[in-house]
Amino acid sequence: MMRALCLILTVLAGPVFAQDNWLYAPMVDSCAARGMEDGGPESCIGDAASACMSGETDGETTVGMMFCQLGERDAWDVLLNAEYALARDFARSLDAQDLALFPEYAIRADQLLAAQRAWIAFRDANCAMEYGLWGAGSMRQIAGADCHLRMTAERSLALRDYRTGLQ
Repeated sequence: MMRALCLILTVLAGPVFAQDNWLYAPMVDSCAARGMEDGGPESCIGDAASACMSGETDGETTVGMMFCQLGERDAWDVLLNAEYALARDFARSLDAQDLALFPEYAIRADQLLAAQRAWIAFRDANCAMEYGLWGAGSMRQIAGADCHLRMTAERSLALRDYRTGLQ
């Protein structure tokens, strides 16, 4: 079910937002860089989608809201992929330091990969649950897109924290 939903959302939203990602990226980048004195990055997740909803002609329709959320999700996904690559490099560097004396602990990169794969499965199942809660109602589109947006944003921040937590 979730794979079908993801495929439908990707097919519908992919071409539209691939060209418009530049609209969301600056807001997402600014959000991700927000310090705790400004409420932290968690406080601005969804702001780009909200701006889209209020600024676009059809932004307050069900489909418009879904596309706005997916547009911001796509911008967070770009950041997530960059943070994952940096986190893998960080884990590999820690593994290299431990390999000679403590090889049993030089498994961080593998642990990170396993965690990311498990997170993807959890995200898909969790968002399918939120989507399914609404049955045949049109709110399912908004709920599913919002779930993907929030979970993707939160994961990109968590990967950054993983990478920077020991530095």
